[in-house]
Amino acid sequence: MTRRVKPVVCLVGSDTFNLHLVQEIAEAADWDIVPVLSSDDVQPSQGKIDFDDLLRRAEGVISDLAQGPDAIIGHLDFPVTALVSLLNRKFGLPGASPEAVARCEHKYWMRQEQAAEFPDTTPRTVPLNPFAPEAAHRDAPEYPFWMKPVKAHSSKLGHLVRDDADFDAGLHACRNHIHQHGEPFNVFLGHLDKECGQPAEIDGNFALAEELISAPRLFTLEGFVRKGRPVIYGAIESRRGGPSGTSLSSYHYPAAIPKSVIDTATATVGRLLKRFGFDDAPFNVEFFWNDETDELHLLEINPRFSKSHSPLFRIVDGASHHKQAIQLALGQKPELPSGQGAQPMAAKYMIRSTEADGLVRRVPTDDEISALKKLIPDLEVQVLVGQNERLSSLPDQDSYTYELADLFIGGAGHEVIEDAYRRCLDSMDFHIKPLPEGYP
Repeated sequence: MTRRVKPVVCLVGSDTFNLHLVQEIAEAADWDIVPVLSSDDVQPSQGKIDFDDLLRRAEGVISDLAQGPDAIIGHLDFPVTALVSLLNRKFGLPGASPEAVARCEHKYWMRQEQAAEFPDTTPRTVPLNPFAPEAAHRDAPEYPFWMKPVKAHSSKLGHLVRDDADFDAGLHACRNHIHQHGEPFNVFLGHLDKECGQPAEIDGNFALAEELISAPRLFTLEGFVRKGRPVIYGAIESRRGGPSGTSLSSYHYPAAIPKSVIDTATATVGRLLKRFGFDDAPFNVEFFWNDETDELHLLEINPRFSKSHSPLFRIVDGASHHKQAIQLALGQKPELPSGQGAQPMAAKYMIRSTEADGLVRRVPTDDEISALKKLIPDLEVQVLVGQNERLSSLPDQDSYTYELADLFIGGAGHEVIEDAYRRCLDSMDFHIKPLPEGYP
């Protein structure tokens, strides 16, 4: 009897938690899952991202495989999205082209393309050089506006700018930190086809001043494009909090958003992805929606699925949406989520600190977390900080808070889930010693 060879699935930039989610998928028994680079490799807490070195290392691991690869995927933001696109191109596998990925990742380029397709609903966006503050003040729109880098993630270096003091603080932060993603992003841009139309002069070391489009409701659509056809298989609602009201506090699946709104959002993203030349790859797209005026504004398109949503799909649908991404990458028609999970609803909560800076003196113990999981069966906890860690040293934080832990909770309804979250807050004891401004 001929032994059936399993297809080799390369997972770029994963960690133990997400690798376990993949291994739990029933179909994973038929895949040979190969981790390529770790999450620490691609998103280091210290030091710079050497993009070409990561690319060479990933190519080396994959080239040395005895068989395959048959699929290459990743669930993290840049540089993983870029690496996956270049690796798929090199090994002749299906996936979004590097140029299509860049049109999503380059926030100014994305807005340019959006304005060409939807001129009436695209926010005014002005590129700013943070290293030329006088010109930035001259070119910026009237206050208030939102400032963000051309390339970052997790809302890093995003600032709500209401006056000159906010603007100067945001420009200062960009000058100090924008290179951490800007420089490796520029290296990625250098791999693109020279005729792809990327914006001249506006590279990863620029910031953007963007007309405010914030609305009471924020939601994300998870989907994929296969053979030119976009498919949406899940909607997740996001809630915000923190000092500025812009820090993400929780995600809720499935979202309580009307079908008509989701249909309009689906049509919008479908037109844009077609314009980008984006095909045979997963994506997620975020929208602001005003439920009083019915105004809908696209925030951003990500050329990947969201790892933050993976445990929610596992709870509600019985498997992480790694499943759809892998089936798509293998050239198969993805099996859509069916609601056959343990609970009909799930949420992710982010426990945050609003201290300007501080030292973590205590985190919840393993025993305390185990006791909570016995009480709340559909609970997963990720503590993201360690004892004696300094808050300001944490990587990839937004401009107003520090993320201490993530909770994933399933339940029969929103009230049950919210009650479980409050119970966790009461039991999970973090001690933060505040540090004064200017502390070395």
